[in-house]
Amino acid sequence: MELHELADALAVRVEELCAQLLPAGRRIGTQWIVGNVFGDAGDSCYVELTGPKQGLWYDHAAGEGGDLLALVAQNQTLPIGRAAAWARQFLGIRDDYQPTQRQFDPLKFGHRADASQPYRYGTAAWPYHNPDGTIHAYVVRFDLPDGSKDVRPLRLLPPDNQLPDPLNPRHWRWKGWPNPDPVPLFNLHLLSRRPNDPVLIVEGEKTAVAASKLFPSHVVITWQGGSKRVQRAALDPLLDRATPVILWPDNDKPGRDAMVYLKARLPAARVVNLPATLPDGWDLADPIPPDVSIQGLLDAAGDLPRPVPAQPVPASQNPLDDLHYDPNSGQWWTRNSWGDYAQINGERVRTLFTESGVSPTKDQTGASDVDRELLRRTRDTRIRYAGCVAGHRAGLYGNILVTESVAPLPAVPGDSARIQTYLHNLLDQNDDQYWRLIFWLALRRRAVLTNTWRASQALALVGPAACGKSFVQAAVITRLLGGRIAKPYRYMSGATEFNGDLFSSEHLCISDEAPGRDIHSRRSLGSHIKSMLFDIDQSCHPKNRQAVTLRPIWAMSISLNDEPENLQVLPPLDPSLLDKLIILRCVRHVLPWPGPEIEVLREIIDTELPAFAHYLDGLTVPETLVEPRCGLKAYQHPAILEELMQLSPEHQLIGLIDTVIFENEFLTWRGTAADLETILRDSKYSREADRLFRFNTACGVYLARLHEQDPERIKKTKTNGKVKWAISPPKKTDAWS
Repeated sequence: MELHELADALAVRVEELCAQLLPAGRRIGTQWIVGNVFGDAGDSCYVELTGPKQGLWYDHAAGEGGDLLALVAQNQTLPIGRAAAWARQFLGIRDDYQPTQRQFDPLKFGHRADASQPYRYGTAAWPYHNPDGTIHAYVVRFDLPDGSKDVRPLRLLPPDNQLPDPLNPRHWRWKGWPNPDPVPLFNLHLLSRRPNDPVLIVEGEKTAVAASKLFPSHVVITWQGGSKRVQRAALDPLLDRATPVILWPDNDKPGRDAMVYLKARLPAARVVNLPATLPDGWDLADPIPPDVSIQGLLDAAGDLPRPVPAQPVPASQNPLDDLHYDPNSGQWWTRNSWGDYAQINGERVRTLFTESGVSPTKDQTGASDVDRELLRRTRDTRIRYAGCVAGHRAGLYGNILVTESVAPLPAVPGDSARIQTYLHNLLDQNDDQYWRLIFWLALRRRAVLTNTWRASQALALVGPAACGKSFVQAAVITRLLGGRIAKPYRYMSGATEFNGDLFSSEHLCISDEAPGRDIHSRRSLGSHIKSMLFDIDQSCHPKNRQAVTLRPIWAMSISLNDEPENLQVLPPLDPSLLDKLIILRCVRHVLPWPGPEIEVLREIIDTELPAFAHYLDGLTVPETLVEPRCGLKAYQHPAILEELMQLSPEHQLIGLIDTVIFENEFLTWRGTAADLETILRDSKYSREADRLFRFNTACGVYLARLHEQDPERIKKTKTNGKVKWAISPPKKTDAWS
């Protein structure tokens, strides 16, 4: 019997041993307290009676400690070999005794929040294995007195410079996996041991154990931490697995949300659709209702619902039914062989009438049936607009004739891993950013596929020059939406009032312009983002034509370099705009594939973009990211948001106030916005003030925004209908902080 095994055996009878060897001591709480290892009275020596340190002792006066075998050796003044013989005699162990192999038991490893609390012990534990089968962690469940439960990770984390020893209690710690570290898979080791078996992913270890018994032919896995940590699940072993992967959600919103996310990570996975009759919160560890066939649910698992593409208005068998006169251009439109409309002039219209059986022969009045039909159609036309309308199929919609169908890139099942890797790297491998882009693309493509208008944030890609921002706009966004692109910046910045060209393209792209950085251009851009992306009816005003109201389906993207002067292209981010912009930070990233960069990217786009479209069409936005109006919550990268806030006119105003008003003054300034504007314009910083106050009420508007951001420093009062302001001096900061 090994010495450490003897020490463990003594620990089981620790209190009996202490009473025999240290009779002058006494039990206090979870410890036996005595003067020293020889049993003298006092309180310097502590022996642990329960908990994870059971059987360990420490003498504070002598500065030494150890296990119970060492205690026996010192107490009896014996060498360790004779102390072991004494211990065997105390325990009643024969010389031929063969102990069973020692195992670590997480249910006997106590947990407490702090030293003032008693230890508590788990009621169930689930081991987490390395790929080789060794255990590196447990998830331990504690049933609490109030009927609730608590779940804690227990990990094998040895001190620095020590090899991990699963049998050493000091090497186990109650510690989870801190964000953003990935969390491990439960039953990971079975993936390599059973490479040909299908995989079933459920939520929670208890459910995984139950599902393994229900479906023994499947490798059942889960991830640590439940639905709250699904985005950190270490799914790499599944990415290249050839066997089927099935996702089985719990019957609640978080459970369904988790599997929607996993479906996005594992596009080939199939999802189990649970019947509505199941109780809320039901999972595979619960009793199975008699009217439910779990095998049937598993067999019926499939894809998430995909958008049903809208179809063009069908052509009529009579070509004259598809002949329309546009009074705005004086042209006729008729269906061509691929279902769109082509313009034809008067003589060809006559030919079309004749070929359709309308007589060209003139009667005694000098007119033919063709003449009369031409007159009737030009007189009675209801067409107010004929041309392309972004996001719509060809056909007559009331008095709007859409002459050319949008043709989104066809989706084809396949592998799009390189495109996804490229986008993930472009966005600094930041999952918050990556999934905003992925779901924004999915929603914009779904709107075009189904001819369904929906409000949408503008997508801004901000990063260093030549990092791939414009490439994503042109090669990914534009092609996914049908290949039609328009440049809206001149109209949106107020440089022109005509916008007819924008209505023929689904993708409104701002890139590589010479943008205006003045506050008027920036505010005009912001107001147009609101109106063009959040109002369903848009005024189409072609040059030299009357304006007409249309309903285009647009996606808008903006790319700009990350220098401060370029960031000033974006509109000031007042509260009314924060929910209307998704701003992502891009980085330069060396391609992980050999070859010239542009050629590699073109080859990836050409071969994988249809598969990427198929991947996007199968996605559903998780409920944690859903926003009712746009379908996706807005997002601004924190560093870019902070820099934009620094560039805002109200931030410039408070800087000017601190410089002019509080340069040598430490009392609160009081007055109206006009009073403040006069002081600033009369100061030596008058040029900065003139640039800031571009319209009459600018000072008051900026003060109101500052008041919203910091109501303690910028206070507002109203007396006799006049608004007055009280501005406190800036707080002093320690130069060494």
